[in-house]
Amino acid sequence: MTQTIEREFKVSLTEQQFNQLRAAYSWPTPFTQTNYYYELPQNGLYQQHMGLRTRLYQEQAEQTLKVPQTGATRTLLEITDTMPLATAQQLIAQQTIQPNQQIAKYLEAIGIDWSALFIWGQATTNRQVLTLPSGRLTLDQTTYPDQTADYELELEFDDATLAQPFFQGIVSRFKLTQTTPLNKIQRAKNHQS
Repeated sequence: MTQTIEREFKVSLTEQQFNQLRAAYSWPTPFTQTNYYYELPQNGLYQQHMGLRTRLYQEQAEQTLKVPQTGATRTLLEITDTMPLATAQQLIAQQTIQPNQQIAKYLEAIGIDWSALFIWGQATTNRQVLTLPSGRLTLDQTTYPDQTADYELELEFDDATLAQPFFQGIVSRFKLTQTTPLNKIQRAKNHQS
């Protein structure tokens, strides 16, 4: 289990911008991850601006609860429980989360009955991550069940004084339109089959 504070800058990309950025940097080999998104009846998580997912990698998995925090930049508390891939696949089939782990305990502590959770959607992302002095630069191509694809660039950082000028330089160099994109959960809601 980990708890981290996620601070990031994000921007949506066109396919052409995605390809330009992919060509501009020496990215490591991409990897694939599939997210399964949870909700409560009456959109209980959404009402509290929280998101919950199970993420499957090739050989392992994790469940992450994102809880908004106050701050000048997009800041989230991420509570993550890791698990073997087979365990995650069972939990997805049962539409539940790991009992007695940190996410379940957190939800219980704030009065949420996690046994009512259900999976409502999914998305698969091909991701490339480049670690730089300014932060972790991530280039994503995400595909949804209705076969729609979208593209995104993200910079996760610890030090905003390094990250902001670097990210603004990318925005300027590639003539990106700097609007805050919908998060993947919101985008997935728009693209289920």
